[in-house]
Amino acid sequence: MIKIQVQADCGNAPKKMFVKDFIIAIVNNDQASLEKNATDDIQWTTAGGETIEGKEAVLAALRRFRSDKVAELTIHTIITHGYDGMAEGLLKFKDGRKEAFCDVYRFKASTNHAPVKNIRTYTVEPGNK
Repeated sequence: MIKIQVQADCGNAPKKMFVKDFIIAIVNNDQASLEKNATDDIQWTTAGGETIEGKEAVLAALRRFRSDKVAELTIHTIITHGYDGMAEGLLKFKDGRKEAFCDVYRFKASTNHAPVKNIRTYTVEPGNK
């Protein structure tokens, strides 16, 4: 079971709740929720890395990098406005490695439950110089 910690103010608005639930669905490998809340043409880009396109490919990559190996998720901040959202936090992996992350989301529409169209991820391993 993955330990999940979310700052109290990360869920006081509908779109913030949506982002929080989306991230939790990723680490819990909740494929039904992810499929429902991602567009068919979703893209995931890792800063300095590759861009993965299409729902099936993106969900498989998220499962590989964010579900199968994660032991703990901490979400520090979620910010949303219109078509855009951002979440930052810390992932702790089963092998003891830690990764600070910032995911920037672009939604299909500005409505509260619009599916995710694009994710851009920035990561750093804390303690690296």
